[in-house]
Order: sequence, then structure tokens, then C-alpha cells
Amino acid sequence: MKWRKVLAPVLGAALLIPGMGTAFADEMPKTDTTGVELRATLDSLLSEHYALAVDSMMKTYDGDKGAEAAAAALAENAADMEPVIASVYGEEGGAAFEEIFAEHNMGTTEYAQAIKDGDEAMEEEALEQIQSFVDDMGAFLATATEGNLPEEGAVDALRQHEDFVQNTFDLYVAGDYVESYTTYLEGFKQIFGAGSAISGAISTQFPDQFSDPNTAAGDFRSTVNRIAAEHFALAQLSLTKGFNGSADFDFADWAQDQNTEEFRAAIASLYGEEAATQFAQIWNNEHISAQGALSGAAASQDQAGIDEAKEALTGTFATDLGTFLSTATEDRMPLDETIAGVAAHEESVIGTFEQYVAGDYEASYNTYREGYAIMFDIGKGLSGAVVDQFPEEFQNTAPEKMPKTGFGGTATESNSMMLWVASSMLLLVAAGTITYRQRTKQQ
Repeated sequence: MKWRKVLAPVLGAALLIPGMGTAFADEMPKTDTTGVELRATLDSLLSEHYALAVDSMMKTYDGDKGAEAAAAALAENAADMEPVIASVYGEEGGAAFEEIFAEHNMGTTEYAQAIKDGDEAMEEEALEQIQSFVDDMGAFLATATEGNLPEEGAVDALRQHEDFVQNTFDLYVAGDYVESYTTYLEGFKQIFGAGSAISGAISTQFPDQFSDPNTAAGDFRSTVNRIAAEHFALAQLSLTKGFNGSADFDFADWAQDQNTEEFRAAIASLYGEEAATQFAQIWNNEHISAQGALSGAAASQDQAGIDEAKEALTGTFATDLGTFLSTATEDRMPLDETIAGVAAHEESVIGTFEQYVAGDYEASYNTYREGYAIMFDIGKGLSGAVVDQFPEEFQNTAPEKMPKTGFGGTATESNSMMLWVASSMLLLVAAGTITYRQRTKQQ
């Protein structure tokens, strides 16, 4: 293949953050080293690809008027990966990566259309195209990283990723919504392992340019990013499903509950049900239920209900959560900036949904992509504040830079537990200092 011959590692400008990888030698753990920034960038683009792929396939199958815009957003995501890869492996390397990825996206869309049309020949062709992507991308990554990411492990992990996407869709088509959304959540976790593995391979290959991305602090930032991004993707699915009266609306809401439960269960295990109940009331009553109210009000064209739900999200919830985070982190997250950040998130959720309702699908997906990126800004700010506040909890244990098992990465359950510990600390620090305005859960 042509790219095998031309792919000479040519390191361009340092990605996102200037400076040498040796900056990670500071005694204090950091969430913004060159390696962690690289990992976060890959996490953002790869996980957005996953969310958009599933969304696009569902909309294609449903005959949703937004399906074409969803496919276009998926293509734009692939195009945005090119400069990231090019900054490490040169323009030809970036172009080769994007070409492989673009063909893969076409196969994904064609598979959904084939299932909708009952076209077995087209279905088989799409599956062959997807498998070709798995093989070609696995070989590309192994060649580019000079074997630091082994081809066999990369191929196996890419195949697993594709299975998560396809199984989520196939179960959706079959009407097995619990299993479909369960698979979706599992696939969302799995794709974050790709960012860990690829960035780990690059940092091993270019240690003078990128620090180790898979530190305890790096793992923590990735976990915070994953839960935040997953929430955004699920919120958009839930809002549109509710507006359209889709059969799986309750199950999209159920998936959001699983996202919330990640926090609640860990808090309960560490600090008891009272603290866990407090958290669930804040998140559900001021946030999740308000999103549900917005969707229902939009469907019934209830402008007063729309306005009330929007005020709950951008006003009440943004203020309370922003105050909570600022107080909990002892002003490491400045109050006004934090409230504004949460409000920006809610505005992106609302904007994406309202543009969809208005039929401006291109604008809706542009806002979607902007809103998805905001979640990684929030994750960076929150994880950085917590690591700075509790540095002893995030001392690097010097794991292997590059896991040899594919995209499983270092995002293990123990890393997730670090998030639970930190989240619970935040609750205790803030206890007694913040009065939350409870809202009756809207039906």
C-alpha cells in the first residue's frame, strides 16, 4: 500500500501544548502535560466519532430528516483527525489516515441503509468495507508507531469497536433497546482506551516531544472526560427521541440514568445513601428532568414550558452546580467562570435540540460538535482542580507507557474508582456550604 512506503515519522509542531515531554518530571501530578493533552485530543475525536456513528445509523434507519447532516458531521469528524495525525507523522501520514477513516464512515452509513432497505448484497459489501478498514487501520497504526502499537492488538481492538457500533445498531433495529443501550455504553468506554493506547505509543516513539499520557492524573482526566462526553451524547439522543415520540425514548433516558449511577453508586459505597441521594436529587431534579421537560414541551409546542425548562438548565442548574464546584475545589474553579462554563454546556444542549426541532439540521450538528468539545473543556478544568487539590491521590505509579493488548489502554476500573473518591471528596468538602434549590421532578 502506498502509505506504507511514504509514512516516515515526521514530527511537526507539538500538538496543542508547546514544550518538551520532559516537562512531566515536575513533582506535582499534572493533567495538562504534552502527553495528556495528546491523549485528550484523541479521546475527544475518537469518542465523538463513536457517538456520531451510532446517531447517524439510527437516523438513517429511522428515515430521520437529520440523517444526511448526521453523516456529514461524521465525515467532518474524520477530517478533523487529519491535522492531528499530520502534526506527528507529516501531511502524507495525516492524509492516509483520513482516507482510511473516510472510507470506513461510508461503510457504516451504507450498512444502516442496507438494513433499512433489506438489501443483502449492499449489506455484505458494507461489512467487507468495514473489515477492510479494520485491517488497513490496524496496519497503518502499527507502521506509523514503528510497532509500539502492535498490529495484532490494534486490529483486534478495532474489530471490537466496530462490533460495538454494529451490535448497538442491530439490537436497536431488533427493538431490544435495553441491550442496545447497554452495548452503546460499553462501546463508549472501549473507545477511550484507543486514545490511551495510541497516545501511549506515540509518547514511547517520541519521548522528547510527548510525556507519558497514561499517568494517574492522565487517567483521571480521561475518565472525567468520558463521563462528561457520554452525558452530552446521551442527552442529545434522549431529547430528540422524546420529541419524535420514538419507541426507545424511555431507554435513552435509562442510559442517562446509568451514567448518573456511576457517580451515585460509588458515593453510596463510600459515604452512605444520604450523600448519594443528595447527589441524585441535584442532578436529576435540576438537570435530567428539566431536559425531559424541554423535550416534552417542544413536542407539544408549549412555549411557557420550553422557557421554564431552559431557565432551569441555564439558570438554576448552572448556578447551583457552578457554585458547588467552585466551593468544593476551594476556588480552584473560579465561581463566575465555572457557572459560565456550565451554562455554556446547557446552551449547547438546548441549541442543538432547538435547531433540530426547527429543521436546521446542519446548524444543529455544528452546535452538537461545539457542545461535545465543551465537555472536554469542563473535564480539563474539573480534573485539573481536583488533582491540584489532592495531589497525593494521583501520584504516578509509572505504568507501562504502551499497553500491549490493543485499545484496552490503562483505563481500568481502578482508574474509575479514583474519580469516585475525588467526587466523594468534593461532596464532603462542600457539605453544609451550599444550599441547593430542589425542584419537583417534572414528568
